[in-house]
Amino acid sequence: MMQSFSATQYIGKRLRLSGYLKSDSVTSWGGLWMRIDDAHQTRNGYPASVGFDNMHDGIKDRSIKGTTGWQNYSVVLDVPEGATGISIGFLLDGPGTIWLSNSKVEVVGNDVPVTGRAPNSPPPDGPTNLSLTQ
Repeated sequence: MMQSFSATQYIGKRLRLSGYLKSDSVTSWGGLWMRIDDAHQTRNGYPASVGFDNMHDGIKDRSIKGTTGWQNYSVVLDVPEGATGISIGFLLDGPGTIWLSNSKVEVVGNDVPVTGRAPNSPPPDGPTNLSLTQ
């Protein structure tokens, strides 16, 4: 499930998609997702993604698996200058069921950490989380 809308009023802001999800017998993974696009940049004729988080493919796998009760989840991305579109939704990869309730999109402050990153963003300057605590 997804929807898309203009990025115009969110340029230069940090945006959070949140909602309560529960799952039943998810054999692969599922979760919330958000993508920020820039139609001025293209890849294969489509607007370039300049921000993305699906709770699975990224710095840390936070995806929903198995059977869970209602829990609050969120994805947070910055909307950079030049962004033209924002797409949001929730997804399920493989068999199982996921329910979503009380979802919302809101502007948050820089004190709320970003959960995704720009595709093809450069790697960190050096090693991180060597103690494997995060």
